[in-house]
Amino acid sequence: MSDKSTLAVILLAIPILIAVFIIINPNILLSGGYELALDGYVISRTLMIIFVLSLLFKLGLFLVEQKDK
Repeated sequence: MSDKSTLAVILLAIPILIAVFIIINPNILLSGGYELALDGYVISRTLMIIFVLSLLFKLGLFLVEQKDK
């Protein structure tokens, strides 16, 4: 694996791991003592799920295109 591909894997893995961690541990998204934060929590969790799915889809397409060459 070349240096550029290692860096690319690391740069792809970091946001995916952070997003998965936030999806697993949703208490990070809720601010303490603010009861109306639930709406923002739902929206932010949905955006994180969409981000992860989009990134994984793009990564899958990239890997499929690399195998075709």
